[in-house]
Amino acid sequence: MVRKLLGPVAFAFVFPVLLAAQSQATTGIIRGTVTDPAGAPVAAATVTLHETQTGFQRQITTNERGIFIASLMPLGTYDVTARRVGFSETRATGVRLGVGETVDLTLALAAVQLQAVVVETTQPVVEVSKTENSTRLPNSAIAGLPNNGRNYLNLTLLTPQVALVQGPDGDELTIAGQKGIHNNVAVDGADFNNPFFGEQRGGQRPAFTFNLDAVQEIVVLPGGANAEFGRSSGGFVNVITKSGTNQLRGSLHYFGKNDALSGTPVHAGVTYQPDFRQHQFGFTLGGPLKRDKAFFFLAYDQQIYDEVKQQSRPPSAAFDSLRTWMNTAYGGALAGDFGSISRTNDARALLAKFDFHLSDRHSLSLKYNYTWSEQQNGTFDVDTWARSANGLERDHSNAVNGSLVSYLSSSTSNEFRFQYSREDRPRPYDGPRSSLLGANRADPPAARPFPDVAMDFANHFRFGLPFFLPIDYYDTRVQVLDNISLSKGSHFFKLGGEYNRVNSVQTFIGFANSRYIFSGVHGFLSYVADSTYVECSGGATGTNRTCPAGQSISGPVLLYLQQAGVGQSVRASGTQQIPQDELAVYIQDTWKPDPRWTINYGLRWEAQLEPDPITPPSQVFFAPFIGKTVTNSTGTYAFPSDGTIPSDKKMWQPRLGIA
Repeated sequence: MVRKLLGPVAFAFVFPVLLAAQSQATTGIIRGTVTDPAGAPVAAATVTLHETQTGFQRQITTNERGIFIASLMPLGTYDVTARRVGFSETRATGVRLGVGETVDLTLALAAVQLQAVVVETTQPVVEVSKTENSTRLPNSAIAGLPNNGRNYLNLTLLTPQVALVQGPDGDELTIAGQKGIHNNVAVDGADFNNPFFGEQRGGQRPAFTFNLDAVQEIVVLPGGANAEFGRSSGGFVNVITKSGTNQLRGSLHYFGKNDALSGTPVHAGVTYQPDFRQHQFGFTLGGPLKRDKAFFFLAYDQQIYDEVKQQSRPPSAAFDSLRTWMNTAYGGALAGDFGSISRTNDARALLAKFDFHLSDRHSLSLKYNYTWSEQQNGTFDVDTWARSANGLERDHSNAVNGSLVSYLSSSTSNEFRFQYSREDRPRPYDGPRSSLLGANRADPPAARPFPDVAMDFANHFRFGLPFFLPIDYYDTRVQVLDNISLSKGSHFFKLGGEYNRVNSVQTFIGFANSRYIFSGVHGFLSYVADSTYVECSGGATGTNRTCPAGQSISGPVLLYLQQAGVGQSVRASGTQQIPQDELAVYIQDTWKPDPRWTINYGLRWEAQLEPDPITPPSQVFFAPFIGKTVTNSTGTYAFPSDGTIPSDKKMWQPRLGIA
């Protein structure tokens, strides 16, 4: 889907709420000033930043104004030490750095003394240098709050301006009032979106896409992002997964539900007997491969879920007559189709992450993520629809992504990230079929499935293959981006570029097996018995497709749709490949003219390059109408399109934030 940021100039001011900056996608920034006992800045002081759990260490030097900026820092808890000849060492301990955060420190060197000055830092309630509106969910919230289903997206609902709306296949997130297709979800800095459906990878059907215990932090940014973030007119969800440390540690979890523990509800005189079982279990394990140098982290989660629904149906005379016909029609192929429906919602997710401190200047991170889910009879859940009105909903994905962070000098650092992913979302059909229906031209060689049949607007009965099934779909994504950071004086510059190529391949044979809507059960049964049967506008009925004089045919067939390939098979005509290339370049600066003010400004440019149509405009069946106009009493109108999807190379997005 097209992800386009409209590019408003936004002024964001700080309000007294618990917010965290989102200035970097996977790392954080520790900046500060080193002063002497009189409060004057100390130039050329050595600042050492030591992460206490992995042994990571970086050393930088203050500039002429006593300022140091350590960008692209791994998340964790740091001890920060400042030294300068002629002064006593000062150390700040317990400096916690979250994703996208900018932690500001003031390290005051003391006069020469035997022991170093140690200051234990505390997390500020308000980050006064933050210019964007973002909310961070730390690991303590992720691990400590109850979460039915253990899906990380549920936790985003705890943040302001986030809610659920009805999406194409279930609930999806709306951020700041925008449609869910306009969100941008990233995991460890890698795009985690489906390019065709415009939602997070896996969609709304899977129970989860990775182990919740593998999540370190979540940041939700509904607006005011700096120039590094784009490809969205909604909000951003940035998820950071855990890494291994020098300590070997892990976790186990099990979550179970069973109908034996549930009550038996009664509604409108109908007793509902629950029949379900859910088992969700998994583990995490992380630790050192080589102390202070290499680390691993593994996480696995699985759900086994089955439930029997539609054990009772809304009673009616129409329903009884329809069910009686189905029990014997077409050799009994539809017998019991309106019985209870057994549904599953099974899922598996695996994450493997490896981090390497290659040297004091270079750090490498590699990650593999696998997801799988399946919902039998998972397409619809409507009490007046038959079991045959469901398909088999599947999804699985594989993704490899990594990053290389290089500290080129005290003032310059670089981050390179890449990703390759593939998501498959097949939706096969395993419902009833019958050779008595005739040849199956849609998906041979199997017997033809029953067409999608609906009837009776009061009861809304439906059975047969849903008109949009079966579907074959997969997409691939190649993402490469690079960011370089440079600090100079009171400025912190960042510039970068991104290339994102997605290719969506889908075979959609909708309506190939036809779609019918009938006025009612009686009309449907009469039509099946005699295809010349008609209902007339005056209330009469007739045969031979004729009505009495003065009356017109009004039923029982209200809608009939049938797809047929034009000059090729149905499957060939329904197969399409949509490659898209997305480019982006940005530059931004965070300027602190004095300790009280922070000004963040930047510019981002994006382009989206679309493919040419499969069939050239000159060869389509509507070619004679392209470029033509028609005039009527309301005006003159041109034929709307030649089928070409226009590319957009003019997406300029200025950003400005003041705190």
